[in-house]
Amino acid sequence: MDATYPTYVDIADDATACAFFWTGLALGILHVDAGREWAFARIDARDTPAIEIIEIATARDRDAAMEALQAATYDAEWQTAGRWLLRELLVQFRSGRRSALETSRDAMQVASTARLPEEVYYAFDDLDDELVQLANGIIGTAAEIEVELVDALEKYSGAA
Repeated sequence: MDATYPTYVDIADDATACAFFWTGLALGILHVDAGREWAFARIDARDTPAIEIIEIATARDRDAAMEALQAATYDAEWQTAGRWLLRELLVQFRSGRRSALETSRDAMQVASTARLPEEVYYAFDDLDDELVQLANGIIGTAAEIEVELVDALEKYSGAA
């Protein structure tokens, strides 16, 4: 069975992976099962897994998972987690699971929450403005703006 979480998270330290899952879950980018699956994989890979990881794996609901994930983000590399979430948004957009407008707005939230440089936030804010103008018949075409969105996601996620 394929992982329900992006396996590049497996290279992260626990705190950064937890920041990825916490932010993704908080913003509706990831499903709670993705974090649980990751936690179970960490438990299976270790002789003595951290109690925080066990709490994530055994969380009874979304709120408990969010609490356990947040507790484990103490020394996370937030910008790394943010870049990975932008990569996940790229995957979801390309697969048709997210609209361009939803993707640009979620990318702004990721940039803010994950403490990415301001230029990242404003790049997606500009794209959001263009999408609103497109919807009002003022500028561009959907295809042009979608190309810009993919380019920005690739650039700021490091997927390019």
